[in-house]
Amino acid sequence: MEGLVENDETGTPDDAAALGMLAALVLPEVEPADTPDAFLAGVSKTLKASADVDVDLASILSDHLLTVTPHANAIANAKAAIVAMATKRAAPAEGQADG
Repeated sequence: MEGLVENDETGTPDDAAALGMLAALVLPEVEPADTPDAFLAGVSKTLKASADVDVDLASILSDHLLTVTPHANAIANAKAAIVAMATKRAAPAEGQADG
């Protein structure tokens, strides 16, 4: 993931729009949580339930990153899962490949 995120302290309009979209998705439906686990579980549930969010990607984020104690290789594992998902989606369907 190196090189994908720049350390620009000013931010861009795209950053603001992305944050606004996330806030609109997460904030209205998340109840105040007593623990970090409960909060992250609520975020995960809301992402997976949203019609505007890719369910497979939300699952990857939930499994690898939205945890209180992520695995030491959480980012690498999430990246591998995203690449695998993208590769599978990009592959032509078997019927199309033969026909």
